[in-house]
Parts: sequence; C-alpha cells; structure tokens
Amino acid sequence: MSSIIAPQHDTKLLILALERLKEQYVAAVRLNQQQREELGLVEQAYDNPHEALQRIKRHLLTNRHFKEVAIEFMDMYSHLIPVYEIEPLEKITDCYLDQYLWFEADKRHLFPNWVKPADSEPPPLLVYKWCQRP
Repeated sequence: MSSIIAPQHDTKLLILALERLKEQYVAAVRLNQQQREELGLVEQAYDNPHEALQRIKRHLLTNRHFKEVAIEFMDMYSHLIPVYEIEPLEKITDCYLDQYLWFEADKRHLFPNWVKPADSEPPPLLVYKWCQRP
C-alpha cells in the first residue's frame, strides 16, 4: 500500500484522520473507560504516526475477515438512533482508509464539482456549477 501513496502523504493523511477522530472527544465533558482507552490509542498513534501507519497497512493487507460490531438503539420515543460499538483499532484503520479514499478520489477527479465544496471556490460558484450540471 505504501507504493500507492507517496510517502510524504501517508503520514499527513493519518494525522488528518486522527484529528477527525479526536474531535469526537473534545466536546465530551466526561469520558467513560472505553472512551478514555480509545482516546489513548488515538493519542499514541498521533505521537508515533510511522508505527501506527505500519500497523494500519499490515492490518489492511493481512486481515481477511469481518470484525463483530455491536449495535444498540437509543430510544428517543419519537425515533430510534443506532449506536455502534466498534473496536478502537478498527476505527483508526477505517478513518485512515476513508481519508485515503477521499484523497485519491479528489486527486483523480472522480467526483463532480457539486459533490463537495472546495476551498478554491466560493459557495455561490459552487451553487452555480451545481445548477448548470447536465
């Protein structure tokens, strides 16, 4: 997998993915034991990204079976909200893979302009392009 992405982008993509995972915990006032452990793993990967990247790549290349995901529903009396429990290492791997796929898709121009806003285009131009699409 390291031959797919230029080495200078590997670590940057991982850092972006880890920052996105960390955002979940910034708003929380109190964390339970599982959330503290997960945040510890994210911070450990953030402190040593090269080791974490090797673990993620090894995980993606060698793991050939699905992990069990627990699901519970939070009852809001008007609707149900699914709450998934996913292993922390799986979350880090999935977040990196998501970041990598978006990077590659953007680089290869797989998405039309109206799918996601870009920093280079002000919102009115984005709306104009969306309205003009065939």
